Amino acid sequence: MIATNRNRHQVFSGLLLAGLLAVMPTTAWSLELQTVLENTRITPPDRVAFREERHNQLLKEPLLLTGYLEYLGDGRLRKVVETPFQESFLIEAGRIEVERDGKTRKLRISKSKSLRVMLAGIEAVLAGQSDKLESVFAYELSGTERSWSLQLKPLSRKVAKQLSGLLIKGDDNSLLSIRFDLQGGEWHQMDILNDEQEQ
Repeated sequence: MIATNRNRHQVFSGLLLAGLLAVMPTTAWSLELQTVLENTRITPPDRVAFREERHNQLLKEPLLLTGYLEYLGDGRLRKVVETPFQESFLIEAGRIEVERDGKTRKLRISKSKSLRVMLAGIEAVLAGQSDKLESVFAYELSGTERSWSLQLKPLSRKVAKQLSGLLIKGDDNSLLSIRFDLQGGEWHQMDILNDEQEQ
């Protein structure tokens, strides 16, 4: 009889807990992509400093880069590497302009779908455009508004053959890092630096 009463008590407690969870607002338990992106979006023109590690099986040790990333406006991004060498990439009007060693090259983005998708994803995050992001990536958002992780997987199988995914981390008002996972075990980690970290 004691065991039976205990079992009834456990069942009743379980039902009570389930009932409470059912009536509580779902917003208390979920993290919204649009909210996260609105909190961290950048208003152009603006720029952020970065420190990047590039890992490749052909390298004995990671390549370390520093520089800054600029969001200049719709469809316009610039990445400037300052150390250990100097080069810049300007993306606008469907092309990439590369400056290195005093020489400039222009490449059409249309030739690389994986590059277009990756750039669209980065711009969508910087601009706070969840609909644009969801058009090219499947996503999984976890954590809280103060500490979140956004895992992105390309919707295109063709793109996935080159880009395995992106992992973006941030807090309640800024992006903290972007990791690019490529095929063949290659990956790049870009850490976004705040003013104190730059000094």
